[in-house]
Amino acid sequence: MRQKKYVSSGGLAFSEKQDMRKLSKQAAKGWHLQDFSFMGYRLVRGEPKQVQYMIDYRTLDAAEEQEYIGMFDESGWTLVCNSYGMYIFEASIDTAPIYTDADTKQDKLKRASSFIPKSALIWTMLTVIAYLIMDPADSWIATIICTILLILAICSVAMTLAFYYRTIKLIRKGDD
Repeated sequence: MRQKKYVSSGGLAFSEKQDMRKLSKQAAKGWHLQDFSFMGYRLVRGEPKQVQYMIDYRTLDAAEEQEYIGMFDESGWTLVCNSYGMYIFEASIDTAPIYTDADTKQDKLKRASSFIPKSALIWTMLTVIAYLIMDPADSWIATIICTILLILAICSVAMTLAFYYRTIKLIRKGDD
């Protein structure tokens, strides 16, 4: 029987809550989050347990990171994995959520989306420049480069819009 498996992500900009629920359901089946993976998560087999997961976004240096993780530990949340400023914590089902009010949720969304609009602008500008400099009809390499840039631009614009929508929804309804 295999001991590891991969679970895809719906994209944290689009389905953060659904991803965390999916990881909780997997833990109940005995598959526990081990680490981030390309467009998803790596899980490892273990004993089934009822837990909840939460993701947070921070850019921290080493000293700040230890204090940050300690703060979550004191609240009953244990760090499972982190990558590129994304931290996933695990806690028992009865542990109080970290983000409970609209203001802290909004702050979390701001941190999560801080670089996305900038990257959307950069990818869009690079795509336009590539199409102006290269003629995709002349070369298959130019076609591939322009297509990749276009895909990256579309994805980053979609993520920007998703975070914007979540922020508006949070402001209006108090939940994202």
